[in-house]
Parts: sequence; structure tokens; C-alpha cells
Amino acid sequence: MPSLLNAMPLERTNRIFLHPVHQEGVGTVAQLIKDLRQCRSAEDYFTFQQGLLAKVLAVQEYRTACRRVAKLLRQGKTVPADAPELRSTEPAGSPETWELEIDVCERVDRQLRSVADALAWRMFNYDRRVIIALSRNQPPGQMAGKEGLAAELAFLAEWWREERRFVLLHDLTTCLSIGDATSFKEVGSEYEAYLHEIKSDTSRKPDRRTVKQLRRQRMAEEAIRSGGPLPGKLPGRLVQLDIPYKTHLDLLGRSFELARRRGVQGMKVPGGRSLVTTDIVRGYELWSEQELIDRTAAEHLQATKRARILGKGQLVYARTDDMVARSPTMPPWAIYPLSPELCTRLIADYAMFIVTMSSDSVLAALDDAGLAAECVLPLDQEVIDSEQVVLRVHTRTRTIELRWVEMQHRLLFEMADLPTWARSVKQLLDADNTGRHPWPLFTDEWQVWA
Repeated sequence: MPSLLNAMPLERTNRIFLHPVHQEGVGTVAQLIKDLRQCRSAEDYFTFQQGLLAKVLAVQEYRTACRRVAKLLRQGKTVPADAPELRSTEPAGSPETWELEIDVCERVDRQLRSVADALAWRMFNYDRRVIIALSRNQPPGQMAGKEGLAAELAFLAEWWREERRFVLLHDLTTCLSIGDATSFKEVGSEYEAYLHEIKSDTSRKPDRRTVKQLRRQRMAEEAIRSGGPLPGKLPGRLVQLDIPYKTHLDLLGRSFELARRRGVQGMKVPGGRSLVTTDIVRGYELWSEQELIDRTAAEHLQATKRARILGKGQLVYARTDDMVARSPTMPPWAIYPLSPELCTRLIADYAMFIVTMSSDSVLAALDDAGLAAECVLPLDQEVIDSEQVVLRVHTRTRTIELRWVEMQHRLLFEMADLPTWARSVKQLLDADNTGRHPWPLFTDEWQVWA
């Protein structure tokens, strides 16, 4: 697996950013986001997906071919005659050259598929229930060369030809891993969604793997419909609340407007949080690489002081760099209420933001809602696993546990209003049959996203 950007030497990161495939991908992603936001009809979505699919397959096929060349060179062999044409000016005889191509393609593939994630969120009307339920499986791998791809493409084409019905291919996304496809039937101005498993040979008797897939699919459908247990190893239930979703994402857009001129901008966010936005392109115009890093760190310190959370309980933070398409339940940057250009910068890591929060602020908000809670995150822990329990909240008769993935997404990346979030936790505890690990679902969430 390619290294994370922050774990790479700066020189290699720059080579990735300056690579022709990466730079071309940035322009492609920006146009795709604009096109997606203009889609209205089934035909629009069908045409959009066909174009995106072609781009994803091209990147994946090129990456596969580069892997083969790198392997041969590592074995002491020469570049084969049928090797793909290099997209950079690096020496073709070096395996490192081809490994750089592989890493670049891995990033561009994720960036493109994050737009497919945005397509999925849009088609499901930004209903987080569907995304959570259909993400509870092993992540979909590469589409190019996959057994069964031809059957899936034929299924898509047949439904369009016969019914004029748009079919979303799940493997094109990184967020949908249960079911192979969803068909959307137009009913007035809305869509009805139907989940499908697609088999290359329909005459074959279902094997154990297929039976397991169908069972998981039924569990996901039941979880969406009636709040049944979610599929997968980790327990959980979806709980619909009657609380409208409120965030402070307007501050994110405002902060980035300032960072576009100043390079770096910090501000406090209601709910005992600080926000730092960095426009990396502008920062490189103003300062050296190291100075940009230093100024971002200094701005982060000042913003935490302004938010009055320095030294108050445990500070936890989340930063967006290299996060694209790494968490299936996280809303993709392409649906954030920001311009397509800014969404693209976040996707390509040409811009980033950091949100920092104090545990004291969270505990105080829960206390205001009449709840007792405790932070169970070890003081010396630097890296938090996404499924790790970080907070326990109690009433006299019940306890629920909140995992880092929910806290990170809602309170940090989405900057949910803290009192609103605390009310949601109280409602979870007041509800029946939510289990110990509920996923809260707000009303009118579609109004938040682009």
C-alpha cells in the first residue's frame, strides 16, 4: 500500500504533485464536480457515470501495466516492448520511475472515485442511512480486470436500453460495498432505489460466498427500513432523530476565502473548537515549503488559544490532508457546500484544514443536555483507530458508546453544532432498542450538502 503523504519525504510528495497524471487529474476532477452538480435527469446521471467510469478504468489499467513493468525491472529484466508509454520524463529503466507512476495512479484513482462517492450521496438524496448500511463490507477493490466487470457493464447497459433507468455501479465508488448496483426508478420528481447482485452465470447454484452476500444485503436493507442491526462484525443500529442537522461549515468557506489571499487562516469555531485552513498553492507562492509548515503550526497554536481550549482537557484534532476516499462513511469533499474549485483542492491536497476540539467542551455540552459522560481516550495516545470507543455517555439505566469515526466526522470534519449534537446523544439515550453503538441520523441533512 502506498505511503500516506505525511509519511513521505517532501521531495517525493512534490514529485507526485508535479506529475503530469496528477496535474491532469486535478483538472478532470474539477470539471467532474461541476458536471455532477448540473445533473438532473436519469440521462444526465447515466452519461456522467459513463464518462467517469472510462476515466477510472483508464487510470487503473495504466497502474496495472506499470506494476508489471516495475516487477520485471526488480527481477533484473528490461522494460518489455509492450510497456505503456511513460507519462513523465523520469528514466524508463529505473523501477523507482514505475513505482512513482503506481503511487500517482493510486492517488488519482481515489480522487476520481471520491467523485463517484459524491454521485452516490446525491442519488440517495444525501441519506446517510444508506451510505452507512451499504458500506459495512470489505472495501471494493480495483474494477479494471475484475471478474464479473463485463456482466456489470452489460447489466447497466441493458437497464438503460430497455427501461431508461439509471444504474449506479457500486464498485465505481469507495463507499458502497454491499450489493453490486442500485437501479433508480423515476417516480415523479424523486427516485425509488432497488439493490441488485449481479452474477456472470445466473444458471450456477449460489455458493457459500453468494449466500453470505445476500444475507448481508438483506440485513442492510432491514437496517435502512426499520433500524435492524447493521451487517458486519461491529455492532450498530441506525437511529432516526427528529432534530434538524446544523453545522458551522459556513465558517469553513469563509476561512478558505481568507486563506486564498493569506496562505493560512485560523479562527475559532463555536463549541470549543479551532479551525485552521491552508491554501497550499497560495502558501507556496508566499513562502518556502518549510515556512508554510511552520506558519500553519503557528496559526494552529494561535487559533487554539483564541478558542480558549489550550490546556483544557484532552485536545483531539483531525486534518484533511490525504483523507480522500479513505473512510467509506465520511461525506466526500465534492458534496461540501464549497465551490467546485475548492472541493477539488481538498480532494487533490492543494488545500487542507485542521479542526481541534477539547474534551472539556464535549463533556460540558453533554452536561448541559443533562447527561453524564466520560472521555475514555488514553492521555498518551497519539493515533486513534476509527472504530475505537472514545466517549461513554450515561443515564441511570443506559450507557451508549461513541466511536472515534462518528466524533471525527460529525464534530471535526463536518463541524456539527455542538449543542445540536449533544441533543442528539440525549435523544439516542431516550430512544428504545438503539443498542450500545447507535448511529444518529438527523432530519433535513440534505440541506447541508451541495
